Amino acid sequence: MKRKRVIRKKNRKGIKINLKAVILPLLMVAMLLYIIYFTIEFLSVETANPVAEHVASHTILSQEKSDMEKTLFIFERETGEARKIVDVFVFLQNKNKGISLLVYIPGSIYFEGLEEEFGSPISVSSLRYAGDFLQEGRGVEYALWQLSEILGFRVQNYIWITTEAYESMVEIYGEPKTFKDRDRLSYHSLIGGDPADSFYGLSTFSSLISVRETFFKIGKVKELNQQIFSNLSFPTIMRKVSSFKKEIDSGETTYALDVSRPSFSVEKFSESGGIVGSINVKEYDKALRSYISKMADKGLEQERVRVEVYNGTDILGRAVIYSRKIQNSGCDVVRFGNAPKRYEKTYVYISDETQFKNSLKVVSDVLLERFELLEERPSFMTTGDIVVILGDDIAHTEIF
Repeated sequence: MKRKRVIRKKNRKGIKINLKAVILPLLMVAMLLYIIYFTIEFLSVETANPVAEHVASHTILSQEKSDMEKTLFIFERETGEARKIVDVFVFLQNKNKGISLLVYIPGSIYFEGLEEEFGSPISVSSLRYAGDFLQEGRGVEYALWQLSEILGFRVQNYIWITTEAYESMVEIYGEPKTFKDRDRLSYHSLIGGDPADSFYGLSTFSSLISVRETFFKIGKVKELNQQIFSNLSFPTIMRKVSSFKKEIDSGETTYALDVSRPSFSVEKFSESGGIVGSINVKEYDKALRSYISKMADKGLEQERVRVEVYNGTDILGRAVIYSRKIQNSGCDVVRFGNAPKRYEKTYVYISDETQFKNSLKVVSDVLLERFELLEERPSFMTTGDIVVILGDDIAHTEIF
C-alpha cells in the first residue's frame, strides 16, 4: 500500500504596509517644508520707498500718533510717458470710535494751485509725470506731496500700486469684479449724494486678495518684489488691502466722500480746449470737516481749542494754506490773516500747554515741528488759545 505524500504548504505571511501610517507623515513633512518655504519667500518680498531716499521725506508723511489712522492708496496704469494715476483713495479710521471715512479722488480731476510751475492747472493723473519733469526721479515724492496739498492733511502711510504691481496681482488673483449694489449699503453718504461706481474700486480690489491664492502661488507673488511703493512692509500691505472690505462690511460706520461728484467739482474751460473738472476745495473742505469732527480723538474734542494763524512772511496766502491744514486736521481756526510785521522765525504762542496738549500736537505736525513755542501772548491783540505766526523759515518745509 502506497503512502500518500502529504506536502504541507508553509504559511508564509506577506509584509503588510500601512499606507496611511506612511503617507500621512510624509504629507505633513512636505506641508511643513512648504510652509517654511512660503514664509521665507513671502517675507523676502520687499516694497520700494522712494520717499525715504531724500532728506525731506519727513515733510511728506505725518508723524502724528493719534487714534485716527490715515492711509493713502494710489492706483496707477500704463507705462512710459503714458503712465498715469487713475484712482486715489484715502482711508481714515478711528477704531476706538468705530468710525471711518473713505475719500475718493479720480485721476481725471484737476487741481488749481500749480499754475506757477506749469502755467495752468494739471490733473491728478499727471502728478508723477509733473514731478519727474521738475526733478528727475522724484515724481512719486512730488505726487504724494501734492496729494497732501489737495487733501489739506498728511497721511501716516501710503500704498502705491504701480502698473507693474497691478498687472502682477491681476495675474495672481484675477481681474477685479464689478461691484454689487449691496456694496453701497456698507457706506453712509451724508454729503454729495451716492458715490460713483469708481468709488468702490478699492473694495472690489480688496475682495480679490485671497490667502489661498497667495499661499499656493508664492512664485508669482515674489514677482511683486519692489513693484509696490510704500513706507510699509509687504506683509503689512497685503494684510491692509485684503482686510479693507471685511472691515467696511463689519458694521463699522463708514462715511463716503466722493470728490468726483458734482458737489465737489467745478467745470471750467481748459486752455488746451474742452471742459475739465476742477476740485471745489471750499465744498470739499466743508464736507471733510463735518466728518473729521465726528472722528477726532476724544482728547482733541474735549479741548475745544481756538487757533489763530498769521502770515509773517512776504509771500501771499501762507495763512490761508496753513489754517486750512490745521482745520482739516481737527482743530478750529477762528481767525487768520497777516501779521503786523515780518518774522524770520515761526512762533507758536499757547495760553496753557497742558490744557491744549492734543491740539498742540496737531499744530506741531502741520508745521513739521519747525517753530519756537512760547507760553505767553503775542505783542499784538489776539484771543486764540493757540496763535501761530508763520515766519520766513516756513519755506524750508516746501520741498519743491
